[in-house]
Amino acid sequence: MHLSVVTDEISDDLEHALQVCRDLKITIVELRKVGEKNIVFHDMDSLLQIKSLLQKGGFRVCSIASPFLKSPLWSDETTATNNTLPVSEEQAQEWDILQRSFELARLFDAPFVRTFSFLRVPDPTTVRTKVRDVIAEAVSRTERAGLKLIIENEHACNIATGEETGWLLRSITSPNFGVIWDPGNEAMLDSSPYPEGYQHVRGRVMHVHVKDANRNLKEAAHRDRFVKIGTGSIDYVGQFRALVEDGYAGLLSLETHYVHPEGGRELATRESCAGLREILQKADIKVE
Repeated sequence: MHLSVVTDEISDDLEHALQVCRDLKITIVELRKVGEKNIVFHDMDSLLQIKSLLQKGGFRVCSIASPFLKSPLWSDETTATNNTLPVSEEQAQEWDILQRSFELARLFDAPFVRTFSFLRVPDPTTVRTKVRDVIAEAVSRTERAGLKLIIENEHACNIATGEETGWLLRSITSPNFGVIWDPGNEAMLDSSPYPEGYQHVRGRVMHVHVKDANRNLKEAAHRDRFVKIGTGSIDYVGQFRALVEDGYAGLLSLETHYVHPEGGRELATRESCAGLREILQKADIKVE
């Protein structure tokens, strides 16, 4: 396995974030936010500057962290397929984001594009059909683009737990569709990402986000529940060993969501990277 970093977990200033990555001996990055906006909203001049900065530093991009479907559930019941039906403005905006993600994936030679599953409703089981249909269409479009679509189990969205993710993966069996497995996100819902949640997604993990969280702290604000990797509630030693046993040879991407009280995001990432390496050593797993 290899380590990577979501760059804006360090700083919105990409040049500074890349310098920290060099310090951490990490040469693979995940692009989400650069400057004031998500990477998909940058114009071509800006994107070419970003690409030049990455190339000069010897960095490779593993994934375009698109905000596709991190939005309210569409009010229009009709979902366009194969670009043949007229769509509402809210749908058109999201499909444009996905198409833009494809363009960026090609520009940065990244194999993965991320999707979410609409902002979480009180009972996500009531919208499963809608969520499945939209993501199935997104998978079809991604396949035609020659890329892979990976869904992040996000605590703020309708697909958040291992069980919810497993249902969707069983519904959409394309080899070009998999999961960004994020144990920290499931922990935010006070359920157990490992071993319970992981059992539902094993074999379909294409990418891994690493953050740590304290479960069962409902009185704490979300920002206070994310902690330095290795100090939260998640059994990452067991989780990483299970990934290796299942043949996972992809990336472990630092996405701490933790802000150090004195050193901010940068120190949080530096400390969490050290914590992650300690966990991997305990699990007898080598990373390059």
